[in-house]
Amino acid sequence: QGVIPLGTGFRLTPEEVQQLGFDISNLPPVIRSYMIGRDLVQRPEEKYIIDFFGLREKEAKEQYPNLYQIIYNKVKPERDQKKRKSNREIWWIYAEARSTMRPAIESIPRYIATCRTAKHRIFSFLSKATLPDAKLVAIGLEGAYYLGVLSSKIHLLWALRTGAFLEDRPNYNHSDCFGKFPFPAASDAQKAHIRELGEALDAHRKRQQSQHPNLTLTNLYNILEKVRAEEALNAKEKEIHEQGLVSILKQLHDDLDAAVFDAYGWNVDLSDEEILQKLVDLNAERAAEEAQGQIRWLRPEYQAPE
Repeated sequence: QGVIPLGTGFRLTPEEVQQLGFDISNLPPVIRSYMIGRDLVQRPEEKYIIDFFGLREKEAKEQYPNLYQIIYNKVKPERDQKKRKSNREIWWIYAEARSTMRPAIESIPRYIATCRTAKHRIFSFLSKATLPDAKLVAIGLEGAYYLGVLSSKIHLLWALRTGAFLEDRPNYNHSDCFGKFPFPAASDAQKAHIRELGEALDAHRKRQQSQHPNLTLTNLYNILEKVRAEEALNAKEKEIHEQGLVSILKQLHDDLDAAVFDAYGWNVDLSDEEILQKLVDLNAERAAEEAQGQIRWLRPEYQAPE
């Protein structure tokens, strides 16, 4: 889960950053690009945030006095009213700064993110320079193979069944939806194929959104859902279909599903319940392996460098 600043005064607009005399393309380490859940699935808004994580109050004040004054005036009064002692006394640091998350995502050029609560479960790459908000789940993996597996029908079904719901929107609980999900024991060739499709999927969506700034991932996947159900599209939906090249998006997902099924060694015509049963069985197999000391690390150089 991303950070919880607990104080709107930490946030900066692009205009405020420039008024402070900073170059957006060359920011100091304490001003971070910031993304909330809505930015990922709806229309992204450029925003920044002051992040003094790792600095003592004296260091923050001496090294960045103009930024310190902003949060002294805007954040400290709000934090002084909080019940938790640490929120009052360490007011210049986020309430939940995610000290264990940071090295996982900042030691790689990009990481995978998904909106915690959303109609459609979508995984995208974000730059390590982007600090994720608590409404995002950050996954410290840079490989498109992992994005491909997570974007497949097999994982989406697992996530939908193991996660909770907020009203009618599925919630991605990272401990159950991700932590207990058994990845396939794919061969190098299978991984390469899924990796290629994962890169193509992420690039396709980003390209179409860059060409059509009003195109959102939510709208894109709403149309994909209707296309799969063979429902008629109205004029506005046809426009979104053309802007997002949804037929190509569908083909990418279909190819990805087939590749991931192949990596598991399963038939593509399995029912949802059969897929879930196989995943539960595989989870049990992996648990038995781990009890014997065999752990299938996803990122061994980080998780188990020794």
